[in-house]
Amino acid sequence: MLKKLESMKMQKKLKFGYAVVISLMIFSGLVSIAGLSSLYYELQNYSGAQEADTAVKLCRINVNVAARNILQMALDGDRGTYSGYRETVEARLTELEPEVLTLKETDVISDELYSQYVGALNEWGPIGQHIMELIQEGEKEEAVTRILTESATVLDHLVDLSKQIDAQIAAEKARAVRLS
Repeated sequence: MLKKLESMKMQKKLKFGYAVVISLMIFSGLVSIAGLSSLYYELQNYSGAQEADTAVKLCRINVNVAARNILQMALDGDRGTYSGYRETVEARLTELEPEVLTLKETDVISDELYSQYVGALNEWGPIGQHIMELIQEGEKEEAVTRILTESATVLDHLVDLSKQIDAQIAAEKARAVRLS
């Protein structure tokens, strides 16, 4: 190869050199584009995991605030404050829907875990509504009993599911960071 190069005229040597440099630049550019595309894809995965993380945390906050308001309603002797507690609970439960949809759309957690989580949320809503009805009807002892049994059991299950979701999201974030 070197002997061929030495026997070439200067013009051919220059053309050959330019061709090699241009070929290397094109190859380098293609490798860079492929690398940036891969990085962009993993950044999108990380963004999805971050959205899912935020959604599940907002769900936890809303459920906890709703549950706390139901408990405060049961402990408050002033019937005039019940409507405020009820409005807060209903508003918090309404705020769950977009977060649950975001959690599904990100496709970060398994469908099975998502179904369990949504099932537990749907199970707790009517329990909370029933407890508020009992309180408004003056049956506070029955309401407190249901808070301590039914509501607490479902809320504990929601916490366990949230921890599992957090673990899956953390694993996805770590994977996206590692790959990028």
